[in-house]
Amino acid sequence: MRIAFFLLVLSVIIGLAFGYSCPKPCYGNMCCSTSPNNQYYLTDFCGSTSACGPVPSCSGALYFTADSQRFGCGKYLNLCRSGKCVKAQIYDAGPAMWVEQDAGMMIIDASPTICHVLTGGSSCGWSDHFLITATVTSLTDSRPLGPFNVTESEMAQLFIDHEISMAQCEAEKTCNGFDLE
Repeated sequence: MRIAFFLLVLSVIIGLAFGYSCPKPCYGNMCCSTSPNNQYYLTDFCGSTSACGPVPSCSGALYFTADSQRFGCGKYLNLCRSGKCVKAQIYDAGPAMWVEQDAGMMIIDASPTICHVLTGGSSCGWSDHFLITATVTSLTDSRPLGPFNVTESEMAQLFIDHEISMAQCEAEKTCNGFDLE
């Protein structure tokens, strides 16, 4: 009995020591921080309200995400998994910070179409552990919304473009919750 109790206490301590905690909470229940390694779990959503304007329809092949509190409304993200990418537009905020805490890492909430393109599945939940890379597109990116493939060198360029775009939005105070300061 004492061993079981000890193991329970030890697992709670380890969970607290190594669990996810949002570095920059915002809006009361969301995280404004971006992942330092651009890695996120992919989840899907289809909402009835939007933080960024008109609500996109969830029927058809639409490429949209939440996470406006991190990257800004209307910006474009490249979401990639195993060499396959999707360019999407940010339409909403979220997910709630408690979802990311339960998942153990930051999340990109995306349309069901993006989930299907990147995973082949019909739904994506944080417990599926679908790891993706998310980068903000460059201002000169003329690629249309939707799927595309990348080589290693093209992926490296996506990271460079992301760093430049994030520096620009931070200077303009349009991402990472800068509008709260």
